[in-house]
Amino acid sequence: MTFPRKIAIVLLLVVLFSALGQLYDLQLPTLRWFFSFEFDSSSEGSRINWSVITGYALLTLVTVIAIGCWIAGKNFEWNPMTARRFKRFRSLSRGYRSFIILVVILLTTIPDQALVGKKALAVKYNGSWYFPAFVTKNYTDDAFGGVPKQNANYREIKKRFQAEKKGNFAIMPIVPWDTTFDTDELQKVSLANRDGVYYEQNSNKAYQGLATSYFPNSPTIQQKESTFRKGKLQGSTTVFSDKGEPLAKETWREGVLEKREIYDKSADETQFSGPSDYYALKYPPVAPSWKNHHILGTDSRGWDLFAQLYGGLQVVCKASAFYVFLTFAIGIVTGLASGYFGGVFDLIMQRMIEILSNIPFLFVVMIIASRIGRENVSIISIVAVMSIFSWIGISLYKRTAAYKEKARDYVAAARVLGAGTPRIIFRHILPNVLSTSITLVPFTVTAVATSLTSLDFIGFGLPDRYPSWGTLLADGLANLEAPWIVSSVFVILAVTLLLITFVGEAIREAFDPKKFTTYS
Repeated sequence: MTFPRKIAIVLLLVVLFSALGQLYDLQLPTLRWFFSFEFDSSSEGSRINWSVITGYALLTLVTVIAIGCWIAGKNFEWNPMTARRFKRFRSLSRGYRSFIILVVILLTTIPDQALVGKKALAVKYNGSWYFPAFVTKNYTDDAFGGVPKQNANYREIKKRFQAEKKGNFAIMPIVPWDTTFDTDELQKVSLANRDGVYYEQNSNKAYQGLATSYFPNSPTIQQKESTFRKGKLQGSTTVFSDKGEPLAKETWREGVLEKREIYDKSADETQFSGPSDYYALKYPPVAPSWKNHHILGTDSRGWDLFAQLYGGLQVVCKASAFYVFLTFAIGIVTGLASGYFGGVFDLIMQRMIEILSNIPFLFVVMIIASRIGRENVSIISIVAVMSIFSWIGISLYKRTAAYKEKARDYVAAARVLGAGTPRIIFRHILPNVLSTSITLVPFTVTAVATSLTSLDFIGFGLPDRYPSWGTLLADGLANLEAPWIVSSVFVILAVTLLLITFVGEAIREAFDPKKFTTYS
């Protein structure tokens, strides 16, 4: 079976399983992306689900592409010149290895919610099996023996099952956090008492800050709230009853009690002595911790960094696919048509290009965001605006190439043999000017990543429901005391752009038209 027909089969399987997932309310990894564009609108009481319409439109487009690949693969054979180009690309070790690493990184986005997400992959409860991560239905906590009318928290359900030891269990993703709107609870870190000085566990630095102790028989009920300085009690301490009511206020100085003001005179003296076990309350951002499953830590909102970086990579992949398709489709068609036909058509296209070139892209985005509201901005609208301004460069490249190629003998021979204009443009001219387009693809993807990051950084990009590297970067610069935020974003952004640049340089050298040229 030829390569195009293998691609056609893969695309048809993608369409089939994605459509079945939508029909049967399934959340299939990656395939759910076709129906994930959230920009519903309502009109006269009836709500139109544009995400579903967009999803089926995209599946239709993929089907058309698959059919085209199947037809093209009937007598397909690799062009010897193309084979030489690929061989040359593989010989450029830096670019080829970067390509392999980039492919591996992109493949990690395919598992989707099976790798990163707050819903359990599988839950076994009282002999019944549930698969919350792969269905649209949202289970309540009482479905697994919890609180009625409360959304299921599968992280807590897993802990409860482990404590009950009744044979029930929940299997969570490797990173059990959603990419957005999944705030972590306050972290309780046990303090160790060493000769009257309190330290954080596995640390030699005396603790400073707020700490809390709890009743031994009720570990969730607060008994004391104290302030520590250099590992010793310092300042005020509030004492609570087992009902959460304040009993007294104590004043400490370097670990020594100086004064106690009792609010409830009937309080027992033993209620003030209390245990010596204190816990530090860690507010977000929280440093990286394997114990709490925060591999890279959290941001200032308590959202997991790894989950957001992973979701941001998915957004970049999705945006790049649409952006490259729209930009190159418009640019190649308009450029070839301008160069081939010339005359009035070319004159009109050049004036249109001049107008678009003088419109500031950033101002357009700001106007759109302010008019429709940032919360109503979607990835489709952002990519559409970017594509409107980005096809110009590709069009100019193709226009120049078409002017040169249409004067060659093989084009004249095609006309003599009766070839029509579309066949001459797309079957004869396009293959000879395609190499320059291929070399531009990696740098176009780089432009998508940097543009999305920049727009989100200045607050005119995607809303918070989309995970964003730019938002994380802005949060990291605003919270430099938590260096894991900005360093994580910088590393993933720098590595991604560097790999794409290396691949682009290798492709540009391998497809150099001065070395490899073909005529049809």
